[in-house]
Amino acid sequence: MIVLRHLVTSSAGLIFALTASLASAMPFTPVVDEFWIIKNGGEIFRDSFADGVKPPSGPDGNNTYVMLGEAGMTAEAGGKLSMTPSLGDKVLISDTLADVTTAALRRLATNPANPNILDQASSFEIHGLFDMSNIPAITGQSFGVRANDRAPDLGFDGNNTFYLFLGVSEATGDVSVILRLNDFELDTTDVLWVNSIEAVLLGADQIELVLSKAAGSDMINASYFLFDYDLVDPLLQSDSILNAGALYQPETGPDGSPLTEPFVRAQFMSTDRITVPEPATLALLGIGLGGILLARKRTSNT
Repeated sequence: MIVLRHLVTSSAGLIFALTASLASAMPFTPVVDEFWIIKNGGEIFRDSFADGVKPPSGPDGNNTYVMLGEAGMTAEAGGKLSMTPSLGDKVLISDTLADVTTAALRRLATNPANPNILDQASSFEIHGLFDMSNIPAITGQSFGVRANDRAPDLGFDGNNTFYLFLGVSEATGDVSVILRLNDFELDTTDVLWVNSIEAVLLGADQIELVLSKAAGSDMINASYFLFDYDLVDPLLQSDSILNAGALYQPETGPDGSPLTEPFVRAQFMSTDRITVPEPATLALLGIGLGGILLARKRTSNT
């Protein structure tokens, strides 16, 4: 009987591990409530996702956003935008651990004559307010905001793009707020800051992620705020990191034209991993199920 109970326990453990792996392959569907931009102390853009029309539509019109993985923007209703990054496109930089992404980049802010431009001379803040109803479960799943100096619609590859996101730390396995620096010219990615929020997940309803820059500076700041509406004080936790590297370094050619883009644009996005169980894994699942059935049969016959 001891042997049989051990067999049942071992098989059950195998099934738990395998089904947990299978569950991690379920669609990850983060929700963004609002996305807005502040420049020089005044709000210049806010998308509250209230008109029921998914991006690229937004406050600037039908082409508010430059899209990546547009199919991953799955539903806009009730002042919320649901994303399913597994339906999006392949990520554009290696070693981020994510496989696919869906992203919306505000199209304006590339012309120095446009008051929307986010340049070195101006201060700005990029805000994203997200639900905590569907949070990352595995490394590679994420949602957040970016200060993006890429302009694929204008032919600029960009570099030094900052991504502040909620994800799962590769080192600890904790749900964490993470700041990552991607360089699309060198095809490199570096994690600059990780802060676990495991201890305060219970009851957290929303998280606000903010990337900001002071006027005349090329250094990015990152901060986050967790909200719990069951508390008298809705601010559950906040934290920040300052001066996380150079945002961009404009250069000009002999004729004075820019060699690198002297602006950044605001973006919100989400990512996922789409790795599915190998046939061998499914075979192990069958063996585990068979072992449990056999053990139960033997137990019933004793």
